[in-house]
Amino acid sequence: MTRTLLIALYACSLIACKENTSIASVTAQSTVQQLGSKADADTIAQKAYSYTEKILSFGHRQPESLGLRKTKSFITSKLKKYGWTCVEQKFTAKTPKGEIAYSNLIVRYAPQAGQNPWSRTAKGVLAAHIDSKILPDFLGADDAASCASSILAIAEHLHKNHPSAAKQLELVFFDGEEAVGHRMNFMRDGLYGSIHYSRTVQANAAQKLSPYRKAPEFGILLDMIGHQNLNIKIPGDTPKHLARTYHTIAKKHGTQKHFGQSADSILDDHVPMNVIAKIPTIDLIGDFYENKWWHTSGDNMDLISKESLSMSIHMTLEILSNQL
Repeated sequence: MTRTLLIALYACSLIACKENTSIASVTAQSTVQQLGSKADADTIAQKAYSYTEKILSFGHRQPESLGLRKTKSFITSKLKKYGWTCVEQKFTAKTPKGEIAYSNLIVRYAPQAGQNPWSRTAKGVLAAHIDSKILPDFLGADDAASCASSILAIAEHLHKNHPSAAKQLELVFFDGEEAVGHRMNFMRDGLYGSIHYSRTVQANAAQKLSPYRKAPEFGILLDMIGHQNLNIKIPGDTPKHLARTYHTIAKKHGTQKHFGQSADSILDDHVPMNVIAKIPTIDLIGDFYENKWWHTSGDNMDLISKESLSMSIHMTLEILSNQL
């Protein structure tokens, strides 16, 4: 065989290899399940808006309050209607104001009778907190009724349109996110629900016990995602692969002015998930440092924007599409 022929064959093999790589790349991209368009997000946001109104009608959601119990009952009944099974994760925590009883809602998808969603592992977690801070006349429309409502509406959307994706998720509604004192202090005041949940995941994963024989691969936390003039700032220490996905999505849709990143870390429910449960988690959180209504009576329904809810929900669906 001549040297010229060898070179030609080698060149052909490189071209074929490159073409095969391109085909594989296209195929891999095409297998990404798109869980919702902007139009879908608009529809979901309409429901999230109405669910936020309903939750606020129950009153404040301070620890052990009637409003909080009614909120949990509303969420549980709605999710059950759309094939989701809820369990209440009860615990007590020592706080600066004594022992308080809390309970998270843990949710898995099981639309058929007899299914046991707790026998399988969840690939991803979608979470928000449902309590409100102990303050006079504080309802917490955006912090965080809008977030719990958005998860509720997304769960309905997934049931109707993407049941296979729903089966890969665990939904978590954290109780006790808010500090009972003035300021949150990690492992001392606040984040009670996410700490308890994360310890449970970590302990189960360490012993390879159901429902966490292994920890979920990723998490998305929602906090203050529905206010007017939306300005989401994910924490500066967000896991890099999730931050890259987030920025790529914002750039694709031209929404960078609404979805940025803080230079600093932020203390929120994602911290126990990242540090204790070892679940890489992104926190889609409004820039509360710039929001004068934060932890005031101004955080009411007048603040909530359907357009902001839609943008945040669309971002959430896009990240889920990329990670599931």
